Amino acid sequence: MRFGFFLFWLLLLYPTLEQSDIPYWPAQADQAGLHALGSIGFNLSQTLSQFAPLTGWLPLGGLALSLVYIRRVDRMALSCLAIAAAAYLLGLSFFGAQHLRQFFVLGALLAIFMALGISGGIQAGGGILRRLGFQQWRGISADNLAAMIACVLLAASLLPAYRESDALAHDFSLPDRRNELTSYFDTSLEPGMYIANYDNHKTFNRAWGGYAGVHDFPRYPQNALLHERPIDEWRALGVDYAILPHHLALQDLSATYPGEAVMLKAYPASAQYRGPDMVVLRLHPMQNEHGGKLGSMKLLGYDISATTARAGDDIVLRHYWRAESAPETALHVFNHLLNNQGEIAAQVDGIPLFDSRRDTTSWDDADEILLGRNFILRLPGDLPPGAYTLVTGLYDPQTGARLESAAGEDHLPIAEIAITAASQSQ
Repeated sequence: MRFGFFLFWLLLLYPTLEQSDIPYWPAQADQAGLHALGSIGFNLSQTLSQFAPLTGWLPLGGLALSLVYIRRVDRMALSCLAIAAAAYLLGLSFFGAQHLRQFFVLGALLAIFMALGISGGIQAGGGILRRLGFQQWRGISADNLAAMIACVLLAASLLPAYRESDALAHDFSLPDRRNELTSYFDTSLEPGMYIANYDNHKTFNRAWGGYAGVHDFPRYPQNALLHERPIDEWRALGVDYAILPHHLALQDLSATYPGEAVMLKAYPASAQYRGPDMVVLRLHPMQNEHGGKLGSMKLLGYDISATTARAGDDIVLRHYWRAESAPETALHVFNHLLNNQGEIAAQVDGIPLFDSRRDTTSWDDADEILLGRNFILRLPGDLPPGAYTLVTGLYDPQTGARLESAAGEDHLPIAEIAITAASQSQ
């Protein structure tokens, strides 16, 4: 009756038959095939590897257990356990090499066997000591002495694991670099899909990784690295960003992908942080280099949608900034279209980045490239045809004071814009 209710829930109440996105850790039925010894050996090693360096205690302890308790063991029960373990192992092997998570149950069974084996070894050791005439040693019984010897041997064999656990515990006491990464993405970049390897497969997942940012950054469905496809194919798939291991990016990224990507921010390995060392790339090239400087702010380059336009058109402009040091006030950007008399014919001002939370007072990484927002410069419909100059700069919105260059200039020329008369349809 209970099985019938469970089957009813499984098939009718729970959307089993509607499941389309199967998690990767269950065995896939479409991979079924005759199991081979290599597959069985691999699956067994997957489990036994979790018991290192105690793996040797399993056969030794089991042998000792059989010698001490051979008359007390229920052979039928032991045979059933062995058959169940073998069936589990062979069943998994039937689907080829599997994920480690599928061996938790088998691992628990082996842990019980190992504990019994160690216990049997201690009992056998006590019996050996008694046969050798050691009934007591300084008030310690043979069984207790055998247990002490086993504890010393266990502790010695586990010393590397203790050290590894201590290092892991210390690592987990450090702030995780991925927390900085999520804050950086959420406040500094426009929403977009990213590619990453396993280190960041949950970083921006709200359900699995606990991401609580304002903006969404979906991950490309599989673990991926940049070199697996040409960058233009990644762009065609809708991928805007890549998170790469830092050591891979150091292999002269500019020579591998000249002009195809921009390295925005780097997170090198540090003893003060845990988590992966990494770099963030934008998989779109910077169209034009610049190099001008206002105060501590350097304009590395810019993207512009057009340098020839009609009156009434829109021109889209994006800046790439780098700050040698963060200013004390939150600066805004101005973009002015000047006629040949230096008068403003069109303008658009605003915060420099996509999100107002990342203002210029937080531009404290001298190696970071700040990806500017898209400014839309709307040209008046009655703008006279002619040659215009587009300039940009930074100013304090509270006082109007502008940053200046070393030569005393308060703006940087961007491009010459040729304006033609508006079309008749406009």
